[in-house]
Amino acid sequence: MYAVWQDLRLAWRQLRRSPAFTIAVILTLAAGIGLNAAIFTMVDCVLLRPLGYHDADRIYGLNTRFLDEHRAIPRLGGGDYADLSQHMQSLEYSAYYQGAFDDGLEVRGRTLYLRIANVSPEFGQVMGVEPVAGRIFLATTGQVTAHGKENVKDPTEAMVSNAFARENFGGAAQALGQTLTNNGKLRTIVGVLPDGFGFPDKAQVWLEAPSVPEIAARSAYNQRAIGKVKPGVSAEQLNAEMDTLSKQLARAYPEDKRKALEAVPLQEQIVGKIKPVLRLLMGSVGVLLLIVCANITHLQLVRGTQLKREITIRTALGASRWVLARRAALEVLVLAVSGCVAGILVAMPALKLLIRMAPPEIPRLGDVHLNLDVILFSFLISLVTMAATALLPLWRSWQVDPASAIKQDAARGMESRGSGKLRQTLVVGEVALTLMLSVAAILLVRQLIAQAQQDLGFSPEKLVVLDTHMTSHVLPLLMAQIPNSQPTKEQQAAIAQAVTMDVQALHSLLESIRAIPGVAGADAIYSAPMRPAGSDVSYAVHGVSKFEPGAKLPDANITSMTPGYLATMGIPLLKGRNFTDADGQGSEKVLLISESMVQQSFAGVDPIGKQIMCGWDSSGDWMTIVGVVGDVRQDSPGSLPAPTIYVPVTQHPFSASEMQVVVRTHADTGAMILTLTQLLKRQYPQVAVKTTTMREDVGESERAQHFRTLLFGSFAGVSILLAVVGMFGVTAYTVAQKRFEFALRFALGAQRGQVLGSVVGSALMISAIGVVCGAALSVALMRVMGTLLGKVAGFDPVAYGIAVAGVLLVALLATLQPAWRAATVDPMCVLRDE
Repeated sequence: MYAVWQDLRLAWRQLRRSPAFTIAVILTLAAGIGLNAAIFTMVDCVLLRPLGYHDADRIYGLNTRFLDEHRAIPRLGGGDYADLSQHMQSLEYSAYYQGAFDDGLEVRGRTLYLRIANVSPEFGQVMGVEPVAGRIFLATTGQVTAHGKENVKDPTEAMVSNAFARENFGGAAQALGQTLTNNGKLRTIVGVLPDGFGFPDKAQVWLEAPSVPEIAARSAYNQRAIGKVKPGVSAEQLNAEMDTLSKQLARAYPEDKRKALEAVPLQEQIVGKIKPVLRLLMGSVGVLLLIVCANITHLQLVRGTQLKREITIRTALGASRWVLARRAALEVLVLAVSGCVAGILVAMPALKLLIRMAPPEIPRLGDVHLNLDVILFSFLISLVTMAATALLPLWRSWQVDPASAIKQDAARGMESRGSGKLRQTLVVGEVALTLMLSVAAILLVRQLIAQAQQDLGFSPEKLVVLDTHMTSHVLPLLMAQIPNSQPTKEQQAAIAQAVTMDVQALHSLLESIRAIPGVAGADAIYSAPMRPAGSDVSYAVHGVSKFEPGAKLPDANITSMTPGYLATMGIPLLKGRNFTDADGQGSEKVLLISESMVQQSFAGVDPIGKQIMCGWDSSGDWMTIVGVVGDVRQDSPGSLPAPTIYVPVTQHPFSASEMQVVVRTHADTGAMILTLTQLLKRQYPQVAVKTTTMREDVGESERAQHFRTLLFGSFAGVSILLAVVGMFGVTAYTVAQKRFEFALRFALGAQRGQVLGSVVGSALMISAIGVVCGAALSVALMRVMGTLLGKVAGFDPVAYGIAVAGVLLVALLATLQPAWRAATVDPMCVLRDE
């Protein structure tokens, strides 16, 4: 033990004698290990670690797979779920839910806008969640069929998060028995769920839904579903039974003929979409780690050459190779530990920055933190990197004959031709990998710039968006009482009155906003741009197709709006007329369609006057096209415009209580948001609201793209820095080794410009070889990125030109100082020393 301690002290003393080498290695390791640890922490917490639910390996997400289209969606039709919940013997429990969304809630006279999920009674049993107070929903005992339900209690209960209970009631125990109001319906809190549980989609409140979906249509994919298998049931057994059920449903129902039900682990369903991005980032960090290895190998080779004379003298004096290897291994250990510590110090702020920049669609971000596994992994990477880069220099030092090494003139150096070629090869690799990352970063930046210049289809400037929800309206409550039967005359009258009240309340709100000084326009839509589309529906064109089960129909987004919406948003009316106040309940059903929908279904035909039918609100009426409007990029500036149907809210009033209000203002948007918030609190306390600007929404929609671009830019920047260090080191060391040669050339009449040009030319030749290799690697990387991310240009001459010019310029700058030193060698001094 004492000998090991002595060797450690000797190793540290040796490293202290070479401060430039030691600091360079530690800083290089810190950059590579730090970024690697930050990205691996995110990958580990998001992708690799099991979900923190009870028996999480037994929970599956239930999907619908479309056999003709070779794609699957994580949603089921209402009737399909009802049959599945009744006939699947492999499932211990099953539940459906609607993904959490921002919605209004009335609590103790206050309106709140927060994340709410509607879940069926068996949700708690499937997830295995234990409340901190109260209980979960009670599983139903009624008989459920594909067409309705029997003996099932009306859902009136709610569960809330522990944080919500503390904030609004003072604690979990105090929240039990309290009431909430949503969509005009009173809910009683029966359970408080623990901190850290936010499934689905970071929900804060869970409202009990009927045990079977109210809409039984098998082609209406309105809900997600989950199931917990019985102990001992494998995924293969579960999917085999689901396949059998799918075939039975296909024989019984025409709309189920071209689809099948399938199960995937819930973790796969949650993180599936983000996997490609995180894997691509891990690959990029791996590339950066290769550059780190090349740089450290170069540093080790240079130091090995410098220490070769010392090692050969020790060998000549009787030191065994085992002793030399042990001391070299301890140096590696000291450097690995130091580099790992420095890397963790880099990883901590880098990880915080990653979490802050990460797009909201990355799940489980709250679980992301440095842990012991990541620290051990980082140390292993550091140790392996140092060991791998030390092997070659150590082996080369053992091949030197002690007698010839002692005789060799130290002033001319001891580097062999092979060692110099190897270091040049490492620089070629660094330049190639650096160019590859640079091309990716520049392509993503150019893509962002191009998206920023895209025509959104509307004017986002001076536009405020208000997400509103009227917590006291009664229309959903009335409709819930008649889900599976034709309403009576009394019920129809009550529905009509509720519809009128909701639409009048919306118009009153808009008129109050329009009266505010500085407001140029205020209108409402069910799904504003830069948000998920309201609904996706299949539609039939009169005289061309029929709206019936099993029919293969085109689809489009559909949303309701007020007549002035187009003018407020700046969306052009290309043909026909806009909606008017005359388009009400008693008039002919009308709609507007987007230019993309004209191209999809009416190419070469005037669509004005044509009729279509869809099942958006179960009206079953033919609707007449009265106008064509310009395309709008709905999801983000980079998304393609989708075929879209616009209908007047007065004819489709079921969404009137939860519209998004867009306000065009002449004033500052921040000041207008403050004014609008005060107005709503004072005059409309029953309206829950969340305010943003359209510019903020546009930026939020591009957050994932910004995230990828910034990370690739960071990787490219670090790799350029490391390549500069490598290029400078190789050139400087080569110049130091050739001082005698340069002095001799000067003495024989060589010009200083010739020496300067030869050194720079040699370095640029090495860089050019690396550029050629890097260009080939970049083409391959772009193909991979296109496969994983989509929408990435395969070959962009401008991006490649910028990257190549940048890398060559950096290489030139890195070699100028060593080349100048070569050109200013004093031949008399050098030859006199020789």
